[in-house]
Amino acid sequence: MKKIKKSLSVLLMLVLALSLLSGCDKKKEAAKETELSVATVKAEKRDIAQAVKYPGTVRGVNEVYIMPKVPARVTAILVKPGDRVSAGQTLLTLDGSDFEAAIKRGEAAVALAEAGQKANTIQLENARLNYERIQKLFDAGAASQQQLEGAKSAYELLSTGSTEAAVEQARAGLLEAQTQLGHCTITSPINGVAGSINLSLGDTASPTSPAAVVSDTSRLEIETLVSESEVSYIKTGDMVDVMVKAAGEKPFKGRVDSVSSVPDPMKRQYTAKVVLENQDSRIKSGMFAEVVISTLSKQDVLCVPLAAVIPRSGRQIVYTVDSKNRAREVEVETELRDNRYVEISSGLKVGDQVITKGNTLVNNGTLVRVIAGGAK
Repeated sequence: MKKIKKSLSVLLMLVLALSLLSGCDKKKEAAKETELSVATVKAEKRDIAQAVKYPGTVRGVNEVYIMPKVPARVTAILVKPGDRVSAGQTLLTLDGSDFEAAIKRGEAAVALAEAGQKANTIQLENARLNYERIQKLFDAGAASQQQLEGAKSAYELLSTGSTEAAVEQARAGLLEAQTQLGHCTITSPINGVAGSINLSLGDTASPTSPAAVVSDTSRLEIETLVSESEVSYIKTGDMVDVMVKAAGEKPFKGRVDSVSSVPDPMKRQYTAKVVLENQDSRIKSGMFAEVVISTLSKQDVLCVPLAAVIPRSGRQIVYTVDSKNRAREVEVETELRDNRYVEISSGLKVGDQVITKGNTLVNNGTLVRVIAGGAK
């Protein structure tokens, strides 16, 4: 029994010792510091240009709002928005029955006026002959002064040209009716794309509202307002970036076509027009755009990606990685910035490794593990 008790005691001590060793290992594991994965880039010198974004709406350089010229009911719509159209192509037709009736009335009026003109021509010739006859009789003393004046008055009355005027008036009325009937066919004045059709079948077209919009979108224009403090940086012919997010993330290249020399009297801003080519028709008229115009620029200055700089309590903070893979907080001063980089005027030197991803999660002294994938 003593031997058994002694063996049990030894076994119990061994179990207790193993438990203590296991607990120590777990405490050591708990005490081990966790590394935080981050991405970094090196601070380097580069050229940088500060840019300002100005909003605007894309329009075709040649964009036409087609106004109906007669109030009439829509009888046919031959194109739909987005269709390519050519100059002279019919877009819509309107009910021309009223104008067709007016043409018939005009034709009848012309015929009547021309018949009156023919009758007047015959009467005028007879009056002329009678006047000449009375003149001879008067000269021979066989007709009185009163007879001569009566024959003269009858001749002059028929030669006033009133019948010719009546014919011209009737023809003008006929031409007007024919023109109005022609207005019932609404055509495109230019080659381009049907931007919108603003009427439906059965609607009554109004001369005060556009029936359709046709735009030549092969060349586009953006009109924007520029502040007086930055208008001096913009020159006609300058190449600028145009961001149209609806058509893609990459900027399009545009050219400054004109800059107004006087400001808008109400907004105190200057109008700038930018044109860009659109041969592949990726950009649609009416899309929202941002014109990116460079103002100040510097060459060969220390820069880091925008993502590396964190604003904190009125300061600009960058986290670097030291030789022991520890994050170190550095206060920096910034200057120019573009859409990717910012100039660092103090706080860093060329080659410093700055955190671009994960920098919002670290603190001064945090152990980090640098992984691939930093900003380029």
